[in-house]
Amino acid sequence: MKLAVVGVNHRTAPLEALEQLAVVGGDLAGANRRLADVSGHSVVLHTCNRTEFYTLAEDVEDAREAAARTLAAYGIGYDGVAPYVYAYHHDAAARHLFRVTCSLDSMILGESEVLGQVREAFGAAVAAKTAHSPLTHAFHQALRVGKRARHDTDIGRNAQSVSYAFVELARRTLGRLDGAHGLVVGAGEAGRLAALALQNAGIGQLTVMNRTPHRAAELAVDLGGAEVLPLDELQTALATHDVVISATGSLDYVVTRGDVAGAARNGRPLLLLDAALPRDVDPAVRDVAGVTLADMSDLDRVAEVNRQRRQQEAARVEAIVEDEVTRFHEWWDSLRVVPTLVDLREQAESLRERELERALRRLSHLTDADQETVSALSRALVNKLLHNPVTRVKAEGRPEDIQTLRWLFRLDDAQPDGEPADGEEDPSGTSAERV
Repeated sequence: MKLAVVGVNHRTAPLEALEQLAVVGGDLAGANRRLADVSGHSVVLHTCNRTEFYTLAEDVEDAREAAARTLAAYGIGYDGVAPYVYAYHHDAAARHLFRVTCSLDSMILGESEVLGQVREAFGAAVAAKTAHSPLTHAFHQALRVGKRARHDTDIGRNAQSVSYAFVELARRTLGRLDGAHGLVVGAGEAGRLAALALQNAGIGQLTVMNRTPHRAAELAVDLGGAEVLPLDELQTALATHDVVISATGSLDYVVTRGDVAGAARNGRPLLLLDAALPRDVDPAVRDVAGVTLADMSDLDRVAEVNRQRRQQEAARVEAIVEDEVTRFHEWWDSLRVVPTLVDLREQAESLRERELERALRRLSHLTDADQETVSALSRALVNKLLHNPVTRVKAEGRPEDIQTLRWLFRLDDAQPDGEPADGEEDPSGTSAERV
């Protein structure tokens, strides 16, 4: 069993396919338990542009089957998303996880949100009790790799987020934003980032609305006094604002064609930016005169400029990732040593206890203190005899060395405690009863 990941993201799948998997992100605890029911281990990562299932599996096909059975529990046929699925096993899976955490696989290279998203996904799996070692080790290492990349390189310096990329798209579309009125629909983390991006871009007036009014009011205070409107006044707000960024977690359209068509704009243009997945804005609004709609699929132009600026730093992060993959591989290989060393220690301890008992029966005339001295001697001899092979195998042991150790000490034989098998002579040439 080795680390495996099966997923889809913005590079492999259209928005329609990514939207299908949004139900998984809305039920992380359930998704983790369903995947763990199949494979025993699970961390489900869901963001606005990716859904990934991390588990342990014998091979890629087993991992695909576990993901397929998990999706089936949500009524999602694996065949429908199969053309967009990628799957990685062992070192390749670790490399992918590390690249994701370092934002090398993000739509916006260098963005910082993904590190927190990975942490939240891992936390959800821990809370659901589906993340067990060695999966926990992989994610702890991934979070350290993400921090190392941001500390040791400039990959995150002045990096854009998806929200900032949308605002950059607005600036390119409208020109200056200082005279424009901006509306943010949604007061969650994505909405907060969108509002901050508009504010930092110099938007003339900023309004926030949310399904839960007090959340919108809290965000408005954090922004230094943005206007707050209830969500049921959306159509009225569409009539008076120039740039609208919608970033809710709704499974249904928040901004419909009817809302936009019914807004009394008197011919003034309206820019709608859909930063949600599943999408908040009905694609049919593109049919309304004077309306421009952009969604995740339209960020490629902004993302490519950002990527070109960061290629040198990205190369440095890739080197960090490869170094960490090597460390992961070495750690994983070390796991194979542990059962052998445990077996060796148990065999030696069993033999020591039996031979000590035989000896003390013959030395019953010794005082309790003297008998304890003999017992301590036996423990010291076993420890000293095992010290060199144990430390050497831990530090430098190869797979063939482990197999040799198991063969040499007959750890897989029917006589695991060191006794000669029936019909065999004691290889020492001495009686097993001699002390």
